[in-house]
Amino acid sequence: MAYFYDAKTDVFYNDEVNQITENMIEVSEDDFIHLIDARNRGCLLFIDNNGKIGTTTARPTPSHEWNGQAWIISKEKQAELLIKQRAEIRAQINTKRDECVNGGVFVPEINKWVDTDDKGRSTLVEIKADFDLNGKNNTYTLICADNTAQVIHFDEFKAVWNAVKTLKEKMYENAYMHKVLLEQSENPTDYNWSTGWSKTYQEHLNEQQT
Repeated sequence: MAYFYDAKTDVFYNDEVNQITENMIEVSEDDFIHLIDARNRGCLLFIDNNGKIGTTTARPTPSHEWNGQAWIISKEKQAELLIKQRAEIRAQINTKRDECVNGGVFVPEINKWVDTDDKGRSTLVEIKADFDLNGKNNTYTLICADNTAQVIHFDEFKAVWNAVKTLKEKMYENAYMHKVLLEQSENPTDYNWSTGWSKTYQEHLNEQQT
């Protein structure tokens, strides 16, 4: 079986199932596989001055157009692309922020990781109410992130409460900072927003296993 390329239709044919015309260019099986792969990666196929099939570089984005020599993008499409890219990165920053806010916090005063998701924060609100109603001299049993029970007095509870509060504040501040810098970046997809995030309990466990 032989493969042929029709530049007018940008379609490959083979001589076993298609009618081959004289305007088609025969290609080897290896070249056929290479050209199909290049096109799937966003390259355009063209016929060079020697009648050979060449490929462009991959299209940088769907908004780029080939002008015969290079991929270009209009100012209007560039502006649209930046808006889209920034929105995508902002969404990723928000996801990372929420992951950290809900991912637990280490409290040195009790040497434990504490849950900080909705259920964990709700538990802390209940403990606070118990201290407020029954006095600061009582103790309370807190179930920590490792599912162990920790008896805490009021000062230790304050340390836990403040750690959870500070975690949320810092993660929102970090996310806000990255989003401000993202707006100033001309290349949103190259902006490094990986700094300043707190380690989650799951990341801590992963480190312990390596």
